[in-house]
Amino acid sequence: MMSSSSSNRPVWNQPESTYPQTGLKVFNSLTKSKVPFVPREGNNVSWYGCGPTVYDAAHMGHACNYVTFDIIRRIMEDYIGYDMSVVMNITDVDDKIILRARQKHLLKQYQDDASLSPEQVVDDVTAAFNEFVNKHFKDFVEPRMGKVVTSEDWKEFVAAVDQGKDAAFVASDEKTPMRYSAASTAFWALSVARLHLAEGKAGADEMLTLTSSAEDILSPWLDRLHGAEVTDQRIFRDLAAFWEKDFFEDMDALNVRRPHVLTRVSEFVDEIVRFVQRIIDNGYAYEVDGSVYFDVSAFDGKNDHFYAKLEPTSKGNSRLLADGEGSLSKDEFKKRNSSDFALWKLSKPGEPRWPSPWGEGRPGWHIECSVMASEILGAQIDVHVGGIDLAFPHHDNELCQSEAHFENQQWVNYFMHAGHLNIEGLKMSKSLKNFITIKEALKKYSARQIRTLFLLSQWNKPLFFDAKSMEEAIVVEKSLSNFFANTTALLREFRLRQSESDARRHTLAPELDVLEALKDAKSQVHRALLDSFDTPTAMRAIQEIVSRTNTYLQRGRDNIDLQVVQTVVEYVSRIMRVFGMSNESSALGWGSSAASSDGQGAADRESILLPVARVLSDFRDVVRELALSGGDKQALLKLCDKIRDNDLPELGVIIDDHGDGRALVKIADPEEIRRDRERQEAEIAQRLLTKQREAQKAEEKRQSRLAKGKQSPEEIFRTPEMLDLYSAWDERGIPTKDKAGEELTKNKVKKLTKEYDAQKKLHEKYLESLSA
Repeated sequence: MMSSSSSNRPVWNQPESTYPQTGLKVFNSLTKSKVPFVPREGNNVSWYGCGPTVYDAAHMGHACNYVTFDIIRRIMEDYIGYDMSVVMNITDVDDKIILRARQKHLLKQYQDDASLSPEQVVDDVTAAFNEFVNKHFKDFVEPRMGKVVTSEDWKEFVAAVDQGKDAAFVASDEKTPMRYSAASTAFWALSVARLHLAEGKAGADEMLTLTSSAEDILSPWLDRLHGAEVTDQRIFRDLAAFWEKDFFEDMDALNVRRPHVLTRVSEFVDEIVRFVQRIIDNGYAYEVDGSVYFDVSAFDGKNDHFYAKLEPTSKGNSRLLADGEGSLSKDEFKKRNSSDFALWKLSKPGEPRWPSPWGEGRPGWHIECSVMASEILGAQIDVHVGGIDLAFPHHDNELCQSEAHFENQQWVNYFMHAGHLNIEGLKMSKSLKNFITIKEALKKYSARQIRTLFLLSQWNKPLFFDAKSMEEAIVVEKSLSNFFANTTALLREFRLRQSESDARRHTLAPELDVLEALKDAKSQVHRALLDSFDTPTAMRAIQEIVSRTNTYLQRGRDNIDLQVVQTVVEYVSRIMRVFGMSNESSALGWGSSAASSDGQGAADRESILLPVARVLSDFRDVVRELALSGGDKQALLKLCDKIRDNDLPELGVIIDDHGDGRALVKIADPEEIRRDRERQEAEIAQRLLTKQREAQKAEEKRQSRLAKGKQSPEEIFRTPEMLDLYSAWDERGIPTKDKAGEELTKNKVKKLTKEYDAQKKLHEKYLESLSA
């Protein structure tokens, strides 16, 4: 094996193989460079991807990660032709899940408790509010008032931090703005509830509104008091199962392929226990009071091991290390070293638990991936993928504990990390509530538009999800949609009207130019995809051949060779399928979810054809009525426009009028047509609004000028203020002497004369407006 290293990085060994290689190079996080991709076993590629921690809705940060690696997986499988074994885990045992499940359970239990009086609920929420504020804003509360106890205390605090906008306050913690928002919401909900109490209107509905509005402060308070009393482990599993199902619904909506093997932490606990024991036996872990910790100092440097291969500069980063241990871990004092991390955690009351040689407990976060990946894929893996935010400590800890278990130096050959997703310039983060769920995004954009955004971005670089970047993606996706709609309609018509040869040569210079451009595009796409999956360059090449073919189509349907067009469309369709942009079973374009005509049943045929038949029947009825009543030509043309612009697009049928008098019939997704129409209407409405605002601004400016012109030019230098400045004026009222009786300079008189002339014009305009 070839080695790669530098003075401050670990050695990376280039895999070797006698099997013919593809020429693929990938950016490897282990080397921070592009390196040749060589699978360990011929054409077979083992692939492990970190799955979600299922405790809440998946957001666009998840979409970025999973769609990005879905694209790369498809390129490797469908374009290059590797035989892939893809494994992904579901983290269903984790501190976040435990806390969320417990808090949701306790809040619902509290809300369902009919024995609680409104007064008690208000008192409890008040106590939770005070505890929340005094804990999280301690550094700003204590110097000013000691503690927040009353409503007046809170109001004083709000004023002191400038309604949460004080720079020092905002910068004190990245979660401060989120916590301040939660506290503000709870305070106003409390204020309303107290008013209801005073008016005798505080019933069950009002208390439910209060506890729901104050959920972010009430749930932690309830958990502190009663979390240890939760013993039913189904509470944790049910929450995880719910969000796992929701996650895969989102992945299916985004057209992300399922893994070949899906693993869950809860199903591999016995294997985790054995894996941890082996690490202890190898001398790299120790047990303290029922918990097991990885001994970083014992590992780093021993037997050529290296800790923090991915992010050596993050070694010892206390904030990242603490995040990696989880919010329920409060046992730092038990560790030998602050960099050590939990392999097995002693379960405290209110936490799920499994038997182990060290007592009842649960797996640490990092160990799960090492165990599940190794159980399915073996002691060494070709590819490991995940988000860049997991590089340290999660992935670095995975590497060291796996290499400690197997006593090898390279558990993973190629580590690939997707870049951060930024929303409006800020990193998307669920913990900071700075996120957009996938379902929310899909209400505004199609899955294909979202995937286009990722294709236009370098997979391992930061990506921006905002209106501007999405507009760029929509333009590209729309150009491809139009290309497919136009070309597939022409090809459909060509097949219907195809006749015998006309004995004329059709492949001439224009056709040869298109074929040459296609050859260049294929070469560019191939080089780009082998160059660490450079989809932005590949997409530019696709856009270029599409543009070149569109130019060729402008020759008109009687002057083009549709066999050449079909060759281009087949290639572009193939690449789009490789990228996951289109229906996998379709030959041309985006494809359709409808069954083929030879495979659909009568019910399917009826559901597809009946709506179109109804539109045509209604059209026929009106045309017939117009003919019988001697209706005019304009009415018939309006009817034709209606079926073209309104009726058929609702069913996914577009009639495109051409200059040669023959319309081109195109099939499209009705939902996409609706979205395009809404977008166009929104743009028109925005332009109209802008125009109205400009007109209003111009009118306000005109009115201001008219109001200014109300004063005659003879009067402008006779105001009380001017009388303090000047003592003599000429016949027009222009000052000639200052207050001391001195003659004004020529330049001063010239300037005042200009002001007089300008006011004269304004006054004339004003007088004209009165007469109008």
